[in-house]
Amino acid sequence: MKTRLSRREALLLPLAAGLSTAAGAETGKRAGALAPNLAKGFNLPDQAPARAGRSPREETLRRLRTLGMTHVRLPVVAEYMLARFSGPATIASALDDLDRAIERLLGIGYSVSVDLHPASDFNALHQRDPQSAHQALLEGWPILAKRIGRWPQERIFAELLNEPATTDDIWRPFAEQLAMVVRAILPKTYILAGPAPYHRIEALAGWRPFADDRIVYVCHFYDPMMFTHQGATWEQNAPWGRGGGVPFPSAAGDPTLLALARAAEKKGDAGLANELRNMAARAWNANAISAQFAALGRWSAQHSAPVIVNEFGVLKDKAKRADRLAWLAATRAAVEAQGFGWAHWDYDTSFGLLDDLGVIDEGVVQALLGDKARSVAPSVSATSPMMTGSDSGTK
Repeated sequence: MKTRLSRREALLLPLAAGLSTAAGAETGKRAGALAPNLAKGFNLPDQAPARAGRSPREETLRRLRTLGMTHVRLPVVAEYMLARFSGPATIASALDDLDRAIERLLGIGYSVSVDLHPASDFNALHQRDPQSAHQALLEGWPILAKRIGRWPQERIFAELLNEPATTDDIWRPFAEQLAMVVRAILPKTYILAGPAPYHRIEALAGWRPFADDRIVYVCHFYDPMMFTHQGATWEQNAPWGRGGGVPFPSAAGDPTLLALARAAEKKGDAGLANELRNMAARAWNANAISAQFAALGRWSAQHSAPVIVNEFGVLKDKAKRADRLAWLAATRAAVEAQGFGWAHWDYDTSFGLLDDLGVIDEGVVQALLGDKARSVAPSVSATSPMMTGSDSGTK
């Protein structure tokens, strides 16, 4: 009889408070599964600092919690938290917004990951002058950590930095140093960290785990980008930003992909044509996705290292709805098969859980939560510019 728990198994014990017994039991059936309160979540941007008109409705948040969502990843704009970019008043205001968001979400029953999420200014500094960027983090994280320390440690998580805009040989040693600084202030809080620059699966599988035994390791998943990001208006310089009609699943030598490649070539878009042919060089289906996560699962098991897939999703503008739902279901199943937690990107943007009318998208929720998700009444809108009473949230 086993008497000593692995790090991943032990993580189930101290973090299960406040969650349904059924959800905890089901997650715990898989050896080494991540804690139930990091099992199924979504990203909720624009809350810290609070952006006008972007406060989610109370009914929507409560409904998602009832359906089975366990946690929320709160991307906190790094520039508003760091003295390198903002003054004391701006930082204090953003921290107050963060407090309000955390209080609201904990009150509904979610656990919360506080994700330091840089924008272009910090990322440019990180690329140009990593040492200065790291100094800014060393100065800023203690302030943020002290604020996080006000909340119950079993329901709050600290994510060091989203997709560090540098190389991993620079980021990895500093990440461990930064984790030690945060740990000195938050002795029991679980810290989240992943590899630079994009939190790729294969990059995480090459990591040496930290000495700290309260680390949850982060990866993101958007493969194949030609499918998940087709038509991304903010990525016109990337081939997938100019794409459309890309299918999922697809076979090796897929005729649709090859036809799209020929059409792109006729238009003189060699970059798009090459990307489409690269995607057609192999099959992209549920088995292919499962194989990627199985490889990371072996790393996780070897090191007793808990993992969360803190971003995954499909831009809905040009992907066929059925294909998008198939990719979401396949990815969620592959992640859960390894006992990893997940957080969908995101709440209500063009990747979101909500439809264009601001209503919970029943198909997306079923793809993410499976058949156990109850039917969703399409009557709750996403946001309201002004909220009072029970709808009040972050400003």
